[in-house]
Amino acid sequence: MTFRRQLGLAAGLVFLSIGLSACVTAIPATPAANAVPVAPDERISDIAQYTLPTPAPEIVPDVTAVVVTEGSRANVRSGPNLDSPIVLKANPGDSFQVTGKSADGEWWQICCVRGPADAAGEATELAWLSSVVVELDGNADAVPVIEPILPDDLQATWKVDYSCGSERCTVKECQADILSESAAGATQQWLQVESTLTWADGCFDDDTWSLEVDRYSGRERDGATSFIFDFWLGEQTGAPTNVYTLDSGRKVVVNCTDPQEFEDIYQDGWTALHSGTACYDMRTGVAVWVNYNTRFLYTGQYEGQRYERAYFGDYETTTRYLVGTNADLDYFD
Repeated sequence: MTFRRQLGLAAGLVFLSIGLSACVTAIPATPAANAVPVAPDERISDIAQYTLPTPAPEIVPDVTAVVVTEGSRANVRSGPNLDSPIVLKANPGDSFQVTGKSADGEWWQICCVRGPADAAGEATELAWLSSVVVELDGNADAVPVIEPILPDDLQATWKVDYSCGSERCTVKECQADILSESAAGATQQWLQVESTLTWADGCFDDDTWSLEVDRYSGRERDGATSFIFDFWLGEQTGAPTNVYTLDSGRKVVVNCTDPQEFEDIYQDGWTALHSGTACYDMRTGVAVWVNYNTRFLYTGQYEGQRYERAYFGDYETTTRYLVGTNADLDYFD
């Protein structure tokens, strides 16, 4: 079983493989509204209970970068090096506000270009221009140096708590550990991160996977398809909503999403409907809390009766929470 299946659907395939004959009584036509809810954990607290420090205002000098290429367009990149993806082609004469510079002074961080989450006409994403293709208007010496938000030797650990609400599940409860570490092959912008998922007592198959994380933004290169699989979402721009407490007792300011849903479609008419929330550190965007229920819905014919997303009362609950990391999170205590 792959990592994506393990975190999105652990024991579900066990009871689904039993077949429809094991559970055809009292079938509702739509997903049951009274499915057992995920109980809140004491690690997540409402931010209203805390007085957070007021950050010092960040003063950025009024500096503008003007593209000075002759006849050709300039590559605007996601990071301060030639290996970073091109996010925009800027025309000669285009100007941008300068918000920072690289430590070697060869790249200027600019605001802003259209990001993947921006609507048409919006541009909120920071990007980078090489110093060789621009001229600056303003005091360049006053521009702050932008340091990576993730360390070269990045490490993070999570716990996974799993439980099954079906009598047909062969595994009722199980715990796992996830260890993520940076590995060889990093570039100036991208960290190569290797992760290992280890289930206790061999209740499910262990797994490994790798991905690339932008050390400047904290975002995965190829973002996952849902909140279930996002480990490195990127630094947050929304307002803080909650406080998360690590095993060490340190408190982290997080942004928790509204309830979300994500579906996986499997063979023989079965669909796994995942419903839950996720919380991310405000500074780095690392996932600190992901909590969801998985309900299994059936669409198809059985003994002459048609079922449409029928729910049989079988569900799984999965919680993944951060234990610790050497990244500098948005601590306030």
